[in-house]
Amino acid sequence: MKKTERWKEQMVPADLAYSETIITMTGSMELLIENYRSISRYTPSEIVVLSLRGKVTVCGKNLEILWYTSSAMKIRGDIFSVCPQKYMK
Repeated sequence: MKKTERWKEQMVPADLAYSETIITMTGSMELLIENYRSISRYTPSEIVVLSLRGKVTVCGKNLEILWYTSSAMKIRGDIFSVCPQKYMK
């Protein structure tokens, strides 16, 4: 492990240090996505969010983005699936 990687682990939580997307789901009605880059697609049945390392596809019914900032968003609706996908190198 490189010296800079060890420093990151000691000083900053891993999810922030390595730019990982954090997905927190409350039941099947609410979803919080943190550390995202942009919204790629937004319909009542599908929301696709781009992250630094891939994308997250949320499928469901009556989906809506309640609020969003430059680093987090909250989605509400009847959520059927959440599919994170990494970009292939």
